[in-house]
Amino acid sequence: MVIDVSRSAAACDFDCLVFIGRFQPPHLGHLAIIREALKRARQVIVLVGSSWQARSLRNPWQFDERQAMLRAGFGDADNQRLEITPLLDALYNDDVWVRDVQRKVRDLAAPANARLPALV
Repeated sequence: MVIDVSRSAAACDFDCLVFIGRFQPPHLGHLAIIREALKRARQVIVLVGSSWQARSLRNPWQFDERQAMLRAGFGDADNQRLEITPLLDALYNDDVWVRDVQRKVRDLAAPANARLPALV
């Protein structure tokens, strides 16, 4: 994905914002949060949980379907600044889950002014 770096850091409150959820299904509240994040950040990373779960009543949509539904709520310019990716479910293992979130953000965040994000 190509991030428009011409949108200066001064024009945004944040270089990158992260939104984590299952999005089963994406609804207007999710879209409103992402829309607000796009107003405040140069890049928005959406991490989709339960991405590898088998289709069920609790998880009726697969990752690709949820990704398409999320992207359908935004125009081309906003979609260029959105990174939507699956997230590992590490049930009852918070350390593994946190490490996966940190790794995904580090790998997906577009550096501003040649600086990579600091993860704490």
